[in-house]
Amino acid sequence: MSNSLPQFAKFWMVCRKPTGPNSKSEPRVRYSSFDDAMAAAQKLADDTGAQFHILETVATARPGGVHQGSLL
Repeated sequence: MSNSLPQFAKFWMVCRKPTGPNSKSEPRVRYSSFDDAMAAAQKLADDTGAQFHILETVATARPGGVHQGSLL
């Protein structure tokens, strides 16, 4: 797989660490940089006492089975 996802298509999101198979992480805000996402995740962790994950885009899937690049 190639690293061909364009910069404008990359983003990061923050979600609460899942606590079980039925837990909902529900990320809601996109960040344009890892540093911004990490700062938000750290603030949430400090404020709530819970662990948070940072999610990163790795590929884009389009209707019809067409995909655009991969970062893996």
